[in-house]
Amino acid sequence: MKVNYYLTQLQPDFDTLFQLLRHSMKILHVMPHFPYPPDNGARADIWARLRAMNNLGYSVDALVVAQKATPKERHVTEMRSLVSTLQFVERRPLRNCLATITPTFISRNSKFSELPLTEQYDLTLMETEGALPICDNPLLKTTLRVLRVHNDEITYMWELAKAEENFLRKQFVRLEALRMVPFSRSAYHRVDSLWFISLGECERFIAKHPAAAAKAVWLPPSLVPGDEPKRSTAYCKRVLFVGNFYSPLNREGLRWYLKQVHPLLQQDPDYQLVVAGSTQGCSSAHSFAKDIKQERCCTVLVDLEDTTLLYKDCAVFINPMQGGAGVKLKSIHAIERGIPVVSTSVGNEGSGFADKEHVRLADTPAEFAAAISELLKNYRIGEQMAVRAYSYLTKTYNCEANIRRLISTLVSRHSQRSKDQETVLSV
Repeated sequence: MKVNYYLTQLQPDFDTLFQLLRHSMKILHVMPHFPYPPDNGARADIWARLRAMNNLGYSVDALVVAQKATPKERHVTEMRSLVSTLQFVERRPLRNCLATITPTFISRNSKFSELPLTEQYDLTLMETEGALPICDNPLLKTTLRVLRVHNDEITYMWELAKAEENFLRKQFVRLEALRMVPFSRSAYHRVDSLWFISLGECERFIAKHPAAAAKAVWLPPSLVPGDEPKRSTAYCKRVLFVGNFYSPLNREGLRWYLKQVHPLLQQDPDYQLVVAGSTQGCSSAHSFAKDIKQERCCTVLVDLEDTTLLYKDCAVFINPMQGGAGVKLKSIHAIERGIPVVSTSVGNEGSGFADKEHVRLADTPAEFAAAISELLKNYRIGEQMAVRAYSYLTKTYNCEANIRRLISTLVSRHSQRSKDQETVLSV
């Protein structure tokens, strides 16, 4: 099975290596945004990875791009509890980066290349291509360089441009996609390993770049499993969506569901849709939330700090995404909370979850509505599917085990290369 290959390829003696690494591994973690609270997919992935590395005993220095909205002090305190040092790095003004050949979101982070770095690191972990300017810093002293690939950025940007409602913003995103083409050709050569969040994108990269296949590894979305989720035993027909409202791709998926699927389910008088989303102060997100509040049989909740009870009190989670790239973490978080999931194929891509075994997949309005209806009427079928999905999740997505394995593999390979080079020089 391909999944097993990506999880087990070239494993060294992890137990021995782990004991050597546990108290000595020093990591520079470079992030294009502050990861707490983990209220969207990318932040949740980064936050869980930070927790896992802390639990593994690694010493982490964090560099974070400063955003317009300053994080709350209590959120900064949470972050500092997991890292040795935390430094915010100012972005360059947008007007200074619009005419660059490099994509704007990368050019704005070019101050990473000017930081007065003094420490020696065993590994530098860069979250997305937006963190790659750290590689241009002449003072960076690191043994290994790793890029966390959250998306095929070129594909993601084209999908985002199609979903974007604002004309000028649409053209800007298209320009960014074009800028990414030459940048991507060289970016992957600058690192020792690529940790793909998507199994599908990892496989496609290997097929397209066989010479660089050894660099590509599937690191599933980072989760730190806790106690097994406890579901409400009360029977209900509430369907749940949780996701941000500021992404055009999320809005596109919800509009499709509300227009094409929602009316088919309203024939059942007990059916109710619950939609919870964050806005981050975005005007288009607030406008979208206001619009969908007008829908019948629909409850809209905005900017909740904790959505835990929603998963417990609803019967089915939906992921109606129509476009995008990488892994749509909303489904992963739903499975983590023990609720059955109905998703489009796009919403499930790259995750490793199988149709009918772990989730229900449907791509037409009639199929999507039928899958939801079946799970609402057959509570036990949905719960059994959710149990299987959760079991797969805890085995495959365990962040501590995966990080330990990948770093041990990298250290082992680097050690072997160094020995080989010494042998060649001594001959």
